[in-house]
Amino acid sequence: MNGLVSALNTASSALNVFSQALGVDETNIANSSTPGYAAQRATISPIDPNGAAGAGTAVDTVIVTSSGNVFTDALVQAASSQAAASQTRVSQLTPINQLFDITGSTGILAAFQQFSQAFASLAVTPNDPTAGASALTAAGSIAAAFRSVAQSFDTQSRQLSQSAQNVTGQINTLAQSIAQLNARIKSSGGEDPAADASLRNDLDQLSSLVDISVTTDSSGTVAVLAGGQLPLVLGDQAYTLTTNLAGAPGSQVTSSGGGNSPASFSGQLGAVLDTQNNTIDALIGGGGQTGSLNTLAAGFANLVNNAFSNGTTAAGQPGQNIFTWDQSDPTDAARTLTLVPGLTPADLATASATQSNGVANYLAALASSTAPGDQIGGFPAEGLFSSIAASVGQQLSDATAASTADQSALTAAQTNRQQQSGVSLDQEATNVTAFERSYQANAQVVSILDQLTQDIINLIPTTAG
Repeated sequence: MNGLVSALNTASSALNVFSQALGVDETNIANSSTPGYAAQRATISPIDPNGAAGAGTAVDTVIVTSSGNVFTDALVQAASSQAAASQTRVSQLTPINQLFDITGSTGILAAFQQFSQAFASLAVTPNDPTAGASALTAAGSIAAAFRSVAQSFDTQSRQLSQSAQNVTGQINTLAQSIAQLNARIKSSGGEDPAADASLRNDLDQLSSLVDISVTTDSSGTVAVLAGGQLPLVLGDQAYTLTTNLAGAPGSQVTSSGGGNSPASFSGQLGAVLDTQNNTIDALIGGGGQTGSLNTLAAGFANLVNNAFSNGTTAAGQPGQNIFTWDQSDPTDAARTLTLVPGLTPADLATASATQSNGVANYLAALASSTAPGDQIGGFPAEGLFSSIAASVGQQLSDATAASTADQSALTAAQTNRQQQSGVSLDQEATNVTAFERSYQANAQVVSILDQLTQDIINLIPTTAG
């Protein structure tokens, strides 16, 4: 009788185990489309009748483990940071590249060409006030073109600063969420698939904003560093990132938790910093750089002013400068370049010491002149512009190529993780079928044992009262 009761208890225990296993698969199926969800695996542990795990054929316990893998997670996060960075760079560089029209239809190059044409016409009739007025207008167009591009860069810088604040705000929000999930996971003993899915999803989102390093402890909670150095989350404590694009490169991002900022970041935040520090500052100045656009503006204006200062007007008066700009700050040349107020065609000193049109002839050829004295940073004016435009175009081309490659790498990393830890509906269907059959078989055993128990009880004589 005791053996029969023991067998009934064992079979009943098996029913409970297979029920739990079915519940795990049902949860997996229900969450197959949940972002970040890692499939749970139910492993049934057999024991012998005396309770020695793995020694017998009776079923007593089910062990549930997560298929989540920190290595595949790290690969996805790294790929996500790179893909977001290159994609963001493309979107930021595209409008910058459009400021450098190399066709000569608009912008600075068009203004240089118009300047050359206007002074070539003036050289033919150096005393013609109409030709002089056209030459002044062309000179003013060069100044206006530089100011327009500089203003566009200033607008870009303001937009980048706002983007940095927006991205930093999203980072801080996710850090708070991760800290709260850490606390939830720790209190649950690490057995909270929903919290685990939310944590993985938050980390994926965070990695697209900034590159992160993640350390997972035995309880399932994570420590997160931005850029591998700045504390973001430690246990249930989140730290606030602050970004200031006006700061020196390498010190623009700080954490309330301390730490030294890395020289560069990835993700959307890294792209914003890269565009500001290595593209816009290199063009319009900032971060200790004069800016190639300012070098071109001041260099060309100085050459023109020197030519006029060495010439004479039609009335025999000494020449004067026609361009002026803020020379107290080299980074303001393009922003402040303008014509000297009040100039008239009669003020143009078009005559050189030997020719009545010598200065006009010189200025007509200046923008493309290869003479050593006419070089600006080792290039003719138009050549330096073309070099600047080519540099920006190359940056955009590189970012576009990187974006395509990085997106492919991200897709591959996500596919690999899905294959290793995602929910396979085919596998779940197989598991459910197997567990259901086992459940039904054990239910039949319980039914038979129950009937046998009842039959034996009925066979026991009843003592008359």
